[in-house]
Amino acid sequence: MADDAERKFNEHNIEEFRRNGGKVGGQFEGFPLLLLTSTGAKSGAQRVNPVAYFDIDGKIYIVGSAAGRDQSPAWVHNLRAHPSASIEIGSDPARPVTSRELPRDERDAIYRIVVQRAPGFGEYEKRTDRVIPVFELNAA
Repeated sequence: MADDAERKFNEHNIEEFRRNGGKVGGQFEGFPLLLLTSTGAKSGAQRVNPVAYFDIDGKIYIVGSAAGRDQSPAWVHNLRAHPSASIEIGSDPARPVTSRELPRDERDAIYRIVVQRAPGFGEYEKRTDRVIPVFELNAA
């Protein structure tokens, strides 16, 4: 997706998320989404992205799948540079979190659960040679 088209797509979903208490239609319908506000790795600007999340054993995980593209989503680079972020879930106000990229063994175990819950993530993994990163989000 071109940057401009992707930005408009995200803006529409962010607006819909905030207007509907965290619910978004289209390809995200029925899927748990959060809004992630991260700090741009290069720009230092605040960036908001709708991101699918998984609540596994009471912990929140997000997956940098980019639908199996060879490049990680920009928010992955942002979290690697600046692990502090904030999230919005449902109609709850934004809350600060610290992200932690999972080391390979933990990542593989969590990714298996992600694929059980959302088989599309297994397809994403087959489309790329990169290891799709998984981040745990903890209250800051």
